[in-house]
Amino acid sequence: MTSRATLLRTMARLERRQYAGRLHPTMWRRGFLSNRWYAYPGIHDPAVPFISDAAVEARLRRLNHPAGARLLEDKNVFADVVVARGLAASAPEVYGVGLRGVLYGRSAEALDRMRAAAAVVVKPLDGAGGRGVRIVAGEQVESLVAGDPDAVVLVQERLAQHPQLRAVHPGSLNTLRALAIRLPDGDPVVAAAVHRWGTAASGAVDNVSSGGLCSAVDLASGRLGPAVGRPRERGRPTYDRHPDTDVQIAGETVPHWGEVLDLVGELMRAFPEVTHVGWDVCVTDRGPLVLEGNAGVPNLNVFQFHGSFLSDPRVRRFYIDHGLLDRRHA
Repeated sequence: MTSRATLLRTMARLERRQYAGRLHPTMWRRGFLSNRWYAYPGIHDPAVPFISDAAVEARLRRLNHPAGARLLEDKNVFADVVVARGLAASAPEVYGVGLRGVLYGRSAEALDRMRAAAAVVVKPLDGAGGRGVRIVAGEQVESLVAGDPDAVVLVQERLAQHPQLRAVHPGSLNTLRALAIRLPDGDPVVAAAVHRWGTAASGAVDNVSSGGLCSAVDLASGRLGPAVGRPRERGRPTYDRHPDTDVQIAGETVPHWGEVLDLVGELMRAFPEVTHVGWDVCVTDRGPLVLEGNAGVPNLNVFQFHGSFLSDPRVRRFYIDHGLLDRRHA
């Protein structure tokens, strides 16, 4: 477990990085960064359950065994395991990996498909938060890799997202983050989901940390809530319509929502080594495809920006049993 001194140093560093205002003593006493007072609807009431920043830093990474987490954290390994476990049709094609200035293709045929593609995705094998992701013409990949021998990258099919979702912000791949847990009996449960949207500020990625937005998804219906952005000093930007494109978001429904839930369940059954994962899913015209799984810290902030996601007693019990939530919330 993280020592108290280390935890306090980490919290202080996060506080300085995320919030320019005055320290909020009430939030710190409860284990939260100061800006959560403005960022998390309902947090003013201590009876409403939220996962604290202190709990995340101290315990969240321990939910998954390191051997299980490694299957997801290395994007190349994850791509191979998805195929090996029978889910190749539910993921984008990986063309190859760039190492030491050389592109190693999955096969000669895969490299031919890559070269013929108008655009492909090149991303760091260990990247997070959308950092380092590039969209390039397939025929340029080999020269790009050769020109940067220190880079370690995955080259992947660029997906065509569902037209309804693309219209919200055509300049980015707009994706779902579905949080799934495993109950003691082994059954998977989808605990929460958000749909993320790119903006002019975030560019080709949709991550909130890069300036994107996110909307809560009603698990029963797939209906979208308003989009929110990264919290500002005393509030959080909220939009019913996308601020750049003026396309309606709030009240719309995620296409193929039932298939999304089915896919997340299949992924949890295909990866029995993990207990707590944030799955990134792209909804295409033909259905949902998994991009990656986040087994370390699947950014609970994006769910709590919309209020507590812990209304399901099974989900509350999961976090209580793993020491991330006080037992008074049982």
